Amino acid sequence: MQLSFVTIHVEDLDKTIEFYRAVLGFEVERRFKAGPRVELAFVNDGHGGVLEFITGTGRVVETRGLSLGFIVEDLEKTAEHLRARDVVILHGPETTPGGVKLLNARDLNGVELGFVEYSKDIPVK
Repeated sequence: MQLSFVTIHVEDLDKTIEFYRAVLGFEVERRFKAGPRVELAFVNDGHGGVLEFITGTGRVVETRGLSLGFIVEDLEKTAEHLRARDVVILHGPETTPGGVKLLNARDLNGVELGFVEYSKDIPVK
């Protein structure tokens, strides 16, 4: 079994796609209508991470407890990039006692975005 994608219900599909494209570098894989008011878009981060955004269902996911995690090479540069695009930063950047650097932000739908820079001593697969 393999995890294929994560689905997030959103109110504004165009704004959500633009945020993930402009801020996080995702590209649209496919976008289509799935009913009279329902539209879906699959976006890919270029490294195998896929998100599905869906709108028009009348549902918006409660985002409390939901977090998407991203590994980055330079957390300080990532923080600068996010701030320059007016992304809400919740915590960080901070460094743990083990040398891992963390930053938490929020997307326009309220989904928490976690950014991690591992120390050079911690192998990442």
